[in-house]
Parts: sequence; C-alpha cells; structure tokens
Amino acid sequence: SLLRRSYQSIEPCGDIVTEAPSLSEIVSRFGADARAKLNNPAVVGEPEEQLRTPLHNLVEDIAELIGLAAEGIELVGETLVADLMTRPDYAVTRKSALIGFIEIKAPGKGADPSKFSAKSHDKAQWERLKSLPNLIYTDGNAFSLWQDGKLAAPIVHLSGDVRTAGPGLAAPI
Repeated sequence: SLLRRSYQSIEPCGDIVTEAPSLSEIVSRFGADARAKLNNPAVVGEPEEQLRTPLHNLVEDIAELIGLAAEGIELVGETLVADLMTRPDYAVTRKSALIGFIEIKAPGKGADPSKFSAKSHDKAQWERLKSLPNLIYTDGNAFSLWQDGKLAAPIVHLSGDVRTAGPGLAAPI
C-alpha cells in the first residue's frame, strides 16, 4: 500500500528494504492524516467520518508493527449487528473470524461512553453496543477497550489534539 511505501529505505547496494515503523512514527502519521482530513480548506465533512481512513491506516500499521500477532486483521465498515439494531463503524476480523468492533466519535467527544449525556444519540447507541464482547471507542485523541460493558484497560490518551497536532501527535510514554 502507499502507506507502507513511506517506510521503505534504500540500502547502499540499491535494494529497497521495508522497515516496520515505530509506534511513534505510526501515531505521527495518523496525526498528519487526520489533521489533513479534518482541516480540508475546500470542504467540511462530518468530523467522525473524516477519522475513518486515518484510523483504518493506523490499525493496519499497528498490525504490521506487532507482526504475526495481528496477521490477517481486516476492518469491515458499517457492519449491521441486527439483534442490537445498530452499525458500529467497523467490525474487526482476524483470519475471517469476528474479534471485535470499533466505534468512532467526533474529536473531542472522548472515548468514555459512560460520560455521554443521558439523552444523546451517543448514549443511546452506547446502551445498544455495550453488550458486545470487544469494543474499542475512539475520538482520535483517546482509545478505550470495553468488554461486555466494562472498561477492560485504562483509556489511552494521545499527546496533542488530532484536529491540530498533525505529525506532532504522539503516543503516550
């Protein structure tokens, strides 16, 4: 893919070598891609929608970074979960088996759905999604993993704001 080509180098003998990017490089690229999509000078799109492609690339790059542990990861957009009557932004599969879901929120909304206001669309959606066994919530600035409605690990907050940091967006230390 085009993204992977950006991490290639040329050896002195002329061979092209593909190197797995570091987590810092991956987050920096995500920041650059997201800022460009969120700040297009010609048109304004829905902020949540603008994170889709940068997030997809982020997941692909992290999968490449961790190697075989993520071999065969695919993101499938807007997959209907019929019994919940909702469509998470992505279903995540590995080697053709469903392993979880990703729900994207507009930057600034946060990654803690328990803090959404009581009568909002986001809260109503959370009430439907919280029964899923593996669900990542993100607004591009923070990422959380929920399992059966419970926070499974501390929320990860990136340094900087995905709307403005560009390549200065950084992974937590």
